[in-house]
Amino acid sequence: MTLVDMKQNKTYKIHKILTDDNVLRERLVALGICEGTEANLLQKSIDKATIAILANNSRIALRATEAREVSVEEIA
Repeated sequence: MTLVDMKQNKTYKIHKILTDDNVLRERLVALGICEGTEANLLQKSIDKATIAILANNSRIALRATEAREVSVEEIA
């Protein structure tokens, strides 16, 4: 499951950053998206091209292509 698969009103833990692109990996980490961080889905755009998440008390907007590079697991 990746960030784009998240559902609202559920909490997820970031499991792994899947990309081989070091620039994207560094950008995600700089935004606070790193292994072990909890995240919640705030909203998706109508065309699902972008998503907004809450991670480390920060609202972060990502393109769906970027969000697909981050693996998450639901916290029960």
